[in-house]
Amino acid sequence: MRNMKCYSLVLVSLVVFASCSTTQIIVPPVTAPPTQVHLTGKFVWYDLLSDNVIAAKKFYGELFGWEFEGENKADTKYTVIKHNGTPIGGIVYAEDLGRVNGSQWLSYISVKNVDEAVDLVQKSNGKVYRESFEFPDRGRVAVVTDPQGALLVLIKAEGGDPPDDEPVMNEWLWTELFTRDLDAAASFYGKLVGYRAESFDSGVNVPYYIFRKGDKEQAGMLRIPWENVRPNWLPYIKVEDPAAVVSKAKSLGGTVIVAPAENIRKGSVGLIADPTGGVVAVQKWPI
Repeated sequence: MRNMKCYSLVLVSLVVFASCSTTQIIVPPVTAPPTQVHLTGKFVWYDLLSDNVIAAKKFYGELFGWEFEGENKADTKYTVIKHNGTPIGGIVYAEDLGRVNGSQWLSYISVKNVDEAVDLVQKSNGKVYRESFEFPDRGRVAVVTDPQGALLVLIKAEGGDPPDDEPVMNEWLWTELFTRDLDAAASFYGKLVGYRAESFDSGVNVPYYIFRKGDKEQAGMLRIPWENVRPNWLPYIKVEDPAAVVSKAKSLGGTVIVAPAENIRKGSVGLIADPTGGVVAVQKWPI
């Protein structure tokens, strides 16, 4: 997971992206049609920060059947990712990532009030890399890290959040926090979005917690098992055959970080990096 060692250039690119004229960059709403329902604590959107848009499109298009809307150039500022015609994410062009191998997926979490959430981040010793601002059609957002350094976007979506439907094959399934201090993270996200952390037996010798909001499982949390990885939020994609997907990812120029193995969630999960460095997990669900 080498691409998670350094955030500096990624964050500079984020600030530049967020500061650009909204007449130059058009982003879709996080759900269409609008729901006008806000589900605090739900992860509602994902953007890939990459320094080679064409390479990213080729990889994800062939691996998951995703489609793309935007200019077909390596430095296209923003590319909409679609699956079966529905927008599910985006690709943000970020310069100079090759020097730090810093391409990464950025997760958006729904909050009740972005400005109040930013204030909590600051008071909790997190960092604010882009103060709250309005994106037409998207809503009010801010780019922050939690107190341990995990990068995320806070959002109050203009048209509401996506409904809690059953995850679709080759689309987003889950989001997981890799962190160092489980108790501190549980406390922070409890204050931020009302998460309740519950211990869960994942079948491996690594402490694992489910973040619940009410009766809904919203995300997972585990202690980082590698020394050289910074805290981060990792998105999961639902697949039919993790081993086949991981093998294909390698043939497309990706990197296998964790191959499916029987002793890790019964072989249902794998961890891969795309050719530009962005890391995602793939999982069969239900197991």
